[in-house]
Amino acid sequence: MTSSNKIIDIHHHIIPKVYKDALNDLGITTSGGFPIKNWKPQDSIDMMNALNINMGVTSISEPATLPFKKTKAAKVARQVNEYQAQLKKAYPHRFKSFALLPMPHVKETLKEIEYALNVLQLDGVGLLSNYGDDFLGNDKFDKVMQALEQHQANVFIHPSSAAQNFKAPEYVIADFIEEFTFNTTRAASNLIFSGAVERYKNINFILAHAGGTLPYLTWRINETLNTQKYIMDDPKNRLNEFVSSSKSTFVKEVIKHPFHNISMFKKYRKGLKRWSTLNETAAYYISRFYYDTALSTGESAFASLKEITDTSHILFGSDAHYAPNSWITTMKNNINESQQFHDSDKVKIFNDNAANILL
Repeated sequence: MTSSNKIIDIHHHIIPKVYKDALNDLGITTSGGFPIKNWKPQDSIDMMNALNINMGVTSISEPATLPFKKTKAAKVARQVNEYQAQLKKAYPHRFKSFALLPMPHVKETLKEIEYALNVLQLDGVGLLSNYGDDFLGNDKFDKVMQALEQHQANVFIHPSSAAQNFKAPEYVIADFIEEFTFNTTRAASNLIFSGAVERYKNINFILAHAGGTLPYLTWRINETLNTQKYIMDDPKNRLNEFVSSSKSTFVKEVIKHPFHNISMFKKYRKGLKRWSTLNETAAYYISRFYYDTALSTGESAFASLKEITDTSHILFGSDAHYAPNSWITTMKNNINESQQFHDSDKVKIFNDNAANILL
């Protein structure tokens, strides 16, 4: 593999002035704890030329439209998407684009999906892993997923910061360091357990940053679902295998704290009802996601990805204009020099896999 091979960058952030100005009006100047730059199209062209990247798939990073009220969110999303359409027209061989959606506002989002994909002919949509406390896969977003299924859409899932009431470790000073990866994992597992990945088979879900910690947790998530299905097939006889105390002791403990346990049982009942509809293993659903390599490269990361999915589901991502160019160069070199991939795999990761779902 040499640097002369074509590269498609699936994780290429842009920062249109109209978007940055709208954030500035609210006093927002950072994304995940990282300063939001001034940006113009030539910055992306120069960056791609310097790093031998042929095409960037543009998207908006966190916080997207989350800080805005409903009407403003819809307006900003429309302005950004029309800008992205103009960018594609001006540089047809250098850019594809994922639409910005005015989430978490469902009605406005459904309208923008139709406009962005049908009228502007953008190449998919970008979603955040979570909108405050609400993660992808939650019931309130089902209509959005149904619309994206109808369009057989590419859905690029970028992490969001933690909810406002989350208290981070004292010296982990920015969400992009690790919290981003955890929220991506939470969204992915919620999409699986909610049945969204099974119900919406025509959506190409693309997880940023190699799926966060999902590869590492695959065995744990898979065995949890397998065990629960085993119990549900014959709960009367099989539950005892997984409860350390006797039935009478268990009942006594439940009675001691009725309100807490009623809430817990309601949550379990709702969750297990949805889990029971899943026809495949969690590992199968995990293998269906696409994974980009942005800020998640190196032999251990590559080995983890190879274990959970086929190399046809691994895409090069740079995290442009948030990751320094020196980091992006290192990420490219890690792929080029990796012993985990054959040369034919590297061509797929850098170009062919993205081309197959975009072009």
